[in-house]
Amino acid sequence: MRFLKLASNWLDRTEGDEFSWPYWVDVSVSGAEPRVAFSEGVAHGSAGGVFTVADALSERWQRHLESADALWLRPYLTRLAEGTPVSEEELAEAFHARHGRAPEAYEWDIPER
Repeated sequence: MRFLKLASNWLDRTEGDEFSWPYWVDVSVSGAEPRVAFSEGVAHGSAGGVFTVADALSERWQRHLESADALWLRPYLTRLAEGTPVSEEELAEAFHARHGRAPEAYEWDIPER
């Protein structure tokens, strides 16, 4: 699956910024079922996982979405949860409008459910 790194409180960090605990939200629409990857922390203090869109929209992950500056993703995730297609290009364009550049992407060979 191809994931786009779409939201993080570290995306626009510059050298010399005060340390803040990092939160990330990555989204894949390339597989049979869309997935959302959540991660937080650095080095031995990091944790993360891959979840369904429905799980990502649950109250459990609200604080993570807020901490990662990812609330702008909720409408896209809601559409995906409803079965409405969202393209990688659409997500990349929305990211570009917010950050002035394309999002980073990576491939991850995770099993389909």
